[in-house]
Amino acid sequence: MTRPSPPAVRFASAPAARHGRRRETGDHLRPSPSPRTAVWMRGSLWGVLLAATCGPAMAQPAPAATAQGAAAATPEVANNYSYVRYRADYEVRDDASSVETDEYELLLKTKAGVDKFSQVRLSYSEKLETLEVLAAYAITPDGLRHDVPADKIYTQESYSSASAAMYADRKVKVVVFPNLMPGTRLVYRVRRTQTVPYFPGYFSLWETFSVFSQYDDATVTLVAPRRMPMHLYTRGVQGSDTPTIDGGQARWEWRYSRREPMKSQNWAAATWEFSPTVMASSFRRWSQMGQAYQRSSGVAAQVTPKVRARAEQITAGIGDRRAQAAALYEWVARNIRYVAVYLGNGGLEPNSADSILDNHYGDCKDHTVVLEALLAAKGIASTPVLIGAEGGPTLPEVPVLGRFNHAITYLPEFKLYVDSTNPYARFGQLPAGDLGVPVLHTADGTVARTPPNDARVNLYQAEADYRFAADGSLSGTTRLDSGQIGEIGLRTMFVQLNAQNRTRIEESILATSGFDGSGELVLQGAPQDLSRPFGYAYRFRADDYVDFGVVGGMSLPLMPGADSVRGVYSTASAERNLTPFYCNDNARSETYRLTFPDSVPIIAIPTDTRFRNAAGEYTATWVRDGQTVTATHTLHRRAIHGPAALCQPQDYAAFRELYQQVRRGFRGQILYGDLGRMQTGH
Repeated sequence: MTRPSPPAVRFASAPAARHGRRRETGDHLRPSPSPRTAVWMRGSLWGVLLAATCGPAMAQPAPAATAQGAAAATPEVANNYSYVRYRADYEVRDDASSVETDEYELLLKTKAGVDKFSQVRLSYSEKLETLEVLAAYAITPDGLRHDVPADKIYTQESYSSASAAMYADRKVKVVVFPNLMPGTRLVYRVRRTQTVPYFPGYFSLWETFSVFSQYDDATVTLVAPRRMPMHLYTRGVQGSDTPTIDGGQARWEWRYSRREPMKSQNWAAATWEFSPTVMASSFRRWSQMGQAYQRSSGVAAQVTPKVRARAEQITAGIGDRRAQAAALYEWVARNIRYVAVYLGNGGLEPNSADSILDNHYGDCKDHTVVLEALLAAKGIASTPVLIGAEGGPTLPEVPVLGRFNHAITYLPEFKLYVDSTNPYARFGQLPAGDLGVPVLHTADGTVARTPPNDARVNLYQAEADYRFAADGSLSGTTRLDSGQIGEIGLRTMFVQLNAQNRTRIEESILATSGFDGSGELVLQGAPQDLSRPFGYAYRFRADDYVDFGVVGGMSLPLMPGADSVRGVYSTASAERNLTPFYCNDNARSETYRLTFPDSVPIIAIPTDTRFRNAAGEYTATWVRDGQTVTATHTLHRRAIHGPAALCQPQDYAAFRELYQQVRRGFRGQILYGDLGRMQTGH
């Protein structure tokens, strides 16, 4: 989680961050990963690289709790803070500009709650809206009011990360509250005036009340011109979708209260997928939004002499049209540096292709513009595509721009989506967050879906050979095929590798696997060369790994330099899960090949395991060939209801059962040693 968020995940005529926070993509209220993006718990090379390149973090020891302190501890509260009162009032004008007034009253219950709200960050688009802090104060437990001085409300530049790449023209007002302590009530009221709609005639709002938060009293009102079309979707709130009419104005009101928040769940989709929600839009169809976006981006992507000359230079000597498209894509990915800062005239308006070529940088909108122009110069059609990266498979019924936070490109001639903002994705590859999500083609307003994130692109295959010596030492090699998605991640990591940190990274990989010895990375390709696949192998040697002088049982060693599914059960440790969650098709295979010295008898190996249920299949096979034992573990998880649907709470048990079988499968041991040398207990 990032900074303190308001009670609802909200968008009023603005798709981007409200109060410094993106909508639910990438900021989900989920304590641990769901199967859609599960983190494999063992042997994380990413963690090793981070540690090796960033240096160790020095942890401060926590003070030991005394028996007297424990006895005097206050009872555990249900949550760190609650919303005593929340109110959002929207007033829409005839031209779809609007005024929004929000009021928050929060009760801070713990030190963690105080830390979360010690400063409130309010994000806004300085080109399209104004933001005023009308009131800000704290009421301490003794009843005293402490107003925030004007000089404690700061305006800062907002750095929009790649996760909110479409909305880069943001600033942030930071309100620093004084005299906060547990028991304090924090109150602030803000007014947003949307002076220019994101699109002509377009207004939208999106309020989501997380089931994980406590709301004593929440109210949302909407007043709009009676003749303005307003399309609504509500779930879990009190109020009618039929307005009251007063002269030329239509008015809606919704109320919500939840005194007992849901406890944190093991897996959860974005909270808007299942929490009480209010959506309103003056657009009836998603195609209207796509066409509105196209009116500005299409002008920016005009083919100029400068664009044509650059396209000819990039494709010189290339006759095949697909190869031309690949060359243009790779040039943009490598040479147009992605920067998520304000570059255009505000909102969703991109810069011209000529200016992007001059600057050699741009945000995601600019990437789609310059690529579209270069492709058009070679007669290759393309369209910008609005996409909700990392946002899950669901598209709301009401066209709210907040569902989309990124822009990529579609090439209809090749039926191919590309994302040139990712400099590590080869032509035809998409990063995981771009896969299996709804998209909007702006050229014709078509709603579509990117290819699914399934085993065709995410299959991860790891093999390791272990050659044991009679003295218990071993040497071996780990080889990986990380699949298309994994290759993108590997490039992102290995671009950090250099002569200065290489030795430390190689040592850290081995230490993470529990070995005492040495290792060497063997790169296959270059991480920045998109014309060739990229991967790596890892050669290793370890001393004193096993004592062959006694009879023993050996579990499969960890794979140095590779991830493993052996710890996946820890992600499903809770007995129940009460919320929907993401679950995509995913496959992994691990092969362990252990060769024992001729002097060491192999007594027995485990039997094969096969398990299948609605969540997927797991197999563990064991084969002995002389002194070599080969074990292969394969886990194929399924999208139970298909790639376009969420898994439901009742599906959680199947994943837990599947992962339990994986845990049991990795308990298998190879028995070795000379039974004649064993002592018997008489």
